[in-house]
Amino acid sequence: MERSSSRVSFRSVRFAVLICVAVVSFFFAIQLLSASLQTLSSVVRPILTRQTGPLSYVGTSWLSAYVMLNGSIVAAIALSLFSAELIGVLELFLLVSGSRLGAAGIVLLIGALEFLRAPSYSLPEAMRLGTLSFLVSATIYGPATVIGTAVIRMSERSEWARDVSVDGRASGVSLFEPFTTATIDQLGAAPSALVAMIVLGGSFHLLDSLLNHISVDWLREHVFRFLQRRWLSLGLGFAVTAVTTSVAFSMGVIVPIYNRGYIRRDEIVPYVMGASLGTLTDTLLVAIVLESGAGIAIVLLLFGAAAVSTIAALSVYDAYYAFLETVQDVILESDRAFAAFVAVIVAVPFALAVGPG
Repeated sequence: MERSSSRVSFRSVRFAVLICVAVVSFFFAIQLLSASLQTLSSVVRPILTRQTGPLSYVGTSWLSAYVMLNGSIVAAIALSLFSAELIGVLELFLLVSGSRLGAAGIVLLIGALEFLRAPSYSLPEAMRLGTLSFLVSATIYGPATVIGTAVIRMSERSEWARDVSVDGRASGVSLFEPFTTATIDQLGAAPSALVAMIVLGGSFHLLDSLLNHISVDWLREHVFRFLQRRWLSLGLGFAVTAVTTSVAFSMGVIVPIYNRGYIRRDEIVPYVMGASLGTLTDTLLVAIVLESGAGIAIVLLLFGAAAVSTIAALSVYDAYYAFLETVQDVILESDRAFAAFVAVIVAVPFALAVGPG
């Protein structure tokens, strides 16, 4: 009994320590990346000016989210560029928005891994939650991008001034400044930026791996039964994603039960919509860590625009769901149709990134 108790205690302590490591690594990486980019501003600015137009920022961040399998990292880099005054408010907004469109890539990957683990159904069927997640993200963040862009362009640039103060020192973030300065002095700005991105990715990966060890049986048995209620389903998707700061977790835990038919498609859509909104919470945290008042305002603008799109979709849910159902049925009707879908979701952001703005 004592041995079992001590084993549980050790696991709890180990889990808490690793959570702290992930959080500290996240804060340090964000501060280091911002400081490194400020030092590299003369080098990075000419590269950014080569973007062909506003839509190229959307395509670039969309593709980057695919490559990194994490839209939050891309959004964090965008906020760091903004903090270093290398991009403007519109570019920041479009980069963060594009990262949300690409965030569904991880859900598609989870479906592919589920197929490899239990190939009792075809690859398109295994990835059907991923396709649904992408369709929801596109229909929510597509209109939100248009709304937010219009708001920014109609407003005065002075309204988004960077001198809005946000006191992050109370949270102890400034404690990392000596370490970031020492790192840049020792390694140089460019290597430090690379180290920052590696550490940032590692902190997200560590958090995801820790969440994967949490038993989700209780969640599936006692919590996900509320998916039958539309607004509760929306709130649940938002809450799970916001608390864990991981869409890979909030979506990953329901991939098996959705693929096995335990949850109907019309029940899961509001949950996916909520999770899509919840992915912005960690981006908001990054803006707070960087003490960027304008960055916070831009993230909240995107959140508000996405919330408007979500509420509009829920207000005509039957028609909205019928549209999603029709499109997804076409995608999943054959391997050829599914292959065409995958080609399109890669070709579109690529065309936006390299095409005329």
